[in-house]
Amino acid sequence: MKRAIAAAFLLAGLLPASSGNATDLHRFWEQTCGDCHRHAGPFARRSLTVTDGKLQGVHHKDDLLVFLRNHHLPENLVQPMYEMLLAQASTAPRFQERCGRCHESAADLVRESLVVRDGVLQGRESGRPVAQFLPRHAKLGLTPEELTFFTDLLTRVEREVH
Repeated sequence: MKRAIAAAFLLAGLLPASSGNATDLHRFWEQTCGDCHRHAGPFARRSLTVTDGKLQGVHHKDDLLVFLRNHHLPENLVQPMYEMLLAQASTAPRFQERCGRCHESAADLVRESLVVRDGVLQGRESGRPVAQFLPRHAKLGLTPEELTFFTDLLTRVEREVH
């Protein structure tokens, strides 16, 4: 617990004061929250619920934002972290189910292989848009709905890590 608090303050001093967008939220979670809560996605799906578009904790139903402000997060990361957890609690673990055999996590895949250029998520090396690449990737056999789901998920994760 003391280690998590110390890490939060250390990281807070290294983060930009203006925006959480420049911070890799997944890496911050792994380094600061992961000791107690493990990976953010499974934690969010297991421990948080979404009611009327609002994120709720098991013990913190009224205002999870207040709890997050008082639980090892620098102020500039409270809202972005809330939004990340809200998205994860609202999203089935389809990436892990369909892609986990080859890709450990969506965040790792995005960090290593994807980038947004001119508003389009694409392969860092190939420059091919993800939406064009995925239908032929690893013989996934994606339906149009699945293609949209995975493209949207990876685009969201890109915003969370970059």
